[in-house]
Amino acid sequence: MIRNLSQLKKQLRKGTEFVITDHCLSEYIGQRRQVTLSNTQGFYSIVPGEPEHKVSLANNGRGSVLWWSKAPFWQFKDGICGLYNSDTQRTGKYLIVAFRVLDKEAA
Repeated sequence: MIRNLSQLKKQLRKGTEFVITDHCLSEYIGQRRQVTLSNTQGFYSIVPGEPEHKVSLANNGRGSVLWWSKAPFWQFKDGICGLYNSDTQRTGKYLIVAFRVLDKEAA
C-alpha cells in the first residue's frame, strides 16, 4: 500500500495502471488509466485500449499530465492517493483527483 509521495513516485512507472476513484470532473470517475511517462515533474497517462480517447490524444499522445506538487497537498489513505489544491483542507471542495494504483495482477 502506498503511504507517501515518495512511494507513489517510485510506483508510477511506464505501464502502471490506476483507476480514478474521485475527480473534480465527474466524467473521469471510474476511468482506468495507464502511465506512459513519469519523471521528476509529474506523470502522463492514457486510457488503455482507447487510442482515440481525448485523454490518450493529449500532449502529443503521451496523455493527460498530473504534476506531482508538494507532499502536503497529497493524502494517502486506505490505498487511495488523493491530490488537493489545498495543503490543509482534505475535502471534496479542494479535491483535484483521487486514484488507486492497481496491482500488476489486476492491471
